[in-house]
Amino acid sequence: MKNLIFIALLIFIFFSGCKNVSQDKNAETNNEKIEFTLVEVWATDTLLTTCESVLFDETRNILYVSNINSGPAVKDGNGFISKLSPQGEILNLKWITGISAPKGMGVFKNLLYVADLDELVIVDIEKGEIIQKIAIEGSSFLNDIDIDSDGVVFISDSDTGKVYKLENGEVSEWLTEGLNRPNGLFIEKDRILLATSAGQELISVDPLSGEMEVLVAEIGHGDGVEFTGVDGYYLVSDWSGEIFIINPDYTKNSLLNTKEQGINTADIGYNLKDKIVYVPTFFGNRVVAYKLEMN
Repeated sequence: MKNLIFIALLIFIFFSGCKNVSQDKNAETNNEKIEFTLVEVWATDTLLTTCESVLFDETRNILYVSNINSGPAVKDGNGFISKLSPQGEILNLKWITGISAPKGMGVFKNLLYVADLDELVIVDIEKGEIIQKIAIEGSSFLNDIDIDSDGVVFISDSDTGKVYKLENGEVSEWLTEGLNRPNGLFIEKDRILLATSAGQELISVDPLSGEMEVLVAEIGHGDGVEFTGVDGYYLVSDWSGEIFIINPDYTKNSLLNTKEQGINTADIGYNLKDKIVYVPTFFGNRVVAYKLEMN
């Protein structure tokens, strides 16, 4: 009887060990880097003049495109926002006008927020009209926008090296030091990702303390930042014509490089559900959409 018990115990230990080996192998497989590629699916015509940013509105299934329509630092009232279908059809070329050099955008509930040089422009989406312009004192090149779950709006200013926030109707300086032309913003629960243009870095910022950590260097003129939907993987665009995938270990791989063709890749948008990347080509005057495929 004792021998039978001993044999049974050995069998149990053997199969338990096999199970653990199998789990370890699965863990190793899960830790392998995923390979991504971008495959072009459509491109608009060239009516989108100096298009700087694309924002996908998941709730309304619409794309908003900011068009500078002149110099990126010229306050001339010549800029506009376009509405596109997810298939690239221009639904309303000059949906919102009366702005100068619109760049980054963010949506919260029924409002679209637009960075416009030294003003935060607020648009009522359903009415399709500007309802407020908030002058941000001391700013001169407001660039990107992201909004947290409470509706706090964060706005980067590349010229002054600051990040502002709009909370409860009041604008204040949030980050004022240590940034070299801050641009792209992406807000997460416990951190804010920030891409810098002159610093060429992807930085993590603690939303409470403001403490900063450089995650990735040499990203070029950092512009748009998006989460792929796959844990640990992010997209970052270099305005001068390159898009990177950022891996969980904070290495990077180039997915698209259009520098030789002279095609910019400015503030990208992303359709999380369908895994579509929307690329505003700035001086190329069109938006190009790419499917993000995983291997």
